[in-house]
Amino acid sequence: MIRNTIIASCAAGLLSACSGTLIQAERATAPADPFARALHAGYTDLARAELDENDFADADAFAARAVAASSGKPPAPENFGARWLPAAKLPELTSARKKLVTALNRGAAQSTPAEAARAQLAFDCWVQEQEENFQTADITACRGRFAAAVASLDTKPLARATPQRPRATLANLKAPRGAAPLKTKFVVYFDLDAAALVPGAESEITRAAAAARRSGAAMVRVTGHADRSGADGYNMKLSRSRAQEVVRALRRLGLPEIGVATQAFGEEKPAVPTGDGKPEPRNRRVEIELTH
Repeated sequence: MIRNTIIASCAAGLLSACSGTLIQAERATAPADPFARALHAGYTDLARAELDENDFADADAFAARAVAASSGKPPAPENFGARWLPAAKLPELTSARKKLVTALNRGAAQSTPAEAARAQLAFDCWVQEQEENFQTADITACRGRFAAAVASLDTKPLARATPQRPRATLANLKAPRGAAPLKTKFVVYFDLDAAALVPGAESEITRAAAAARRSGAAMVRVTGHADRSGADGYNMKLSRSRAQEVVRALRRLGLPEIGVATQAFGEEKPAVPTGDGKPEPRNRRVEIELTH
């Protein structure tokens, strides 16, 4: 289902939109930091490989990570919130991610940047291939590269981080006293059978763009949805159009030059479960999530 969704997402004239982030990544200046530079190159290669396989959505997601790395703000290893992973594989992936994050937190990106980048790239490759769950050789290869890379981190002394004032991030940014905490998730709602922004939607999008600037977000994930009042194919197309409309508005309303990954699920992930054919305003939405 996921792979069919990905292929369909660009089949109707959306190839240029899906490959645009890759072009941006390829044209970006390589960052000075060795870890960020290795991630930029590695994510760009992964994006190109997925594009060659007509996997446009994953190509766009990897390219968005490359853009984030090129700006000197390397993204964290892939989390599982936006992935549909086999339940039986989650314990192994969760353990692997914890091991990688522990090494990065101890300073692996500074002491062994090439090995740390290889471990993160292999992990993200493993997660992506595991979600598709049909190319067994690719899953095995990515998992093997991760195991080798993370083992090399374990055998080398890690640099002691130099005490410094932490920069603002999504995790530690605090709002001024008396102000509400900075949001990292935003939702834009749509009219029935429409992808145009409704009155008031730009206010929510403006808040999302402003939060991305203030928080130092590394990338933005924009996910389109539809309710169940139409056919599956129509709802998938509609949810893609809604996501693209929000991306355009984000750029217009001040989103910084960071990576943007788009996804569309049609009626597959309703916020409010309903029967087939039933309209539901809360399901006609685009979710904006800032990630660090």
